[in-house]
Amino acid sequence: MEPSNVEKMKMGAMMGGTVGLCVGFVFGTINLIRFGSGTKGPINMLSQYMIGSAASFGFFMSIGSVIRSEGRLPAGATPLQWNQKPLPIRINKPNED
Repeated sequence: MEPSNVEKMKMGAMMGGTVGLCVGFVFGTINLIRFGSGTKGPINMLSQYMIGSAASFGFFMSIGSVIRSEGRLPAGATPLQWNQKPLPIRINKPNED
């Protein structure tokens, strides 16, 4: 059985959140090494990068997974582009005079 749109949204949010955590960890660590932690402390700064990145990636992936999802075709049906016949193309050859 095909998952519902809510399940697809959850799946997209989980995938985006995981990717966002990894990206936030990498960029947060690089910025921590380059600029230091300042008054916040290294753990607080790194966690803010990771949470912010995970939230934004998760949000956009959840919306994108619902938008991009396609329903199943009925039994025996084929996608529209397979049913279409090719357009007639007329090739004009230059006159040989």
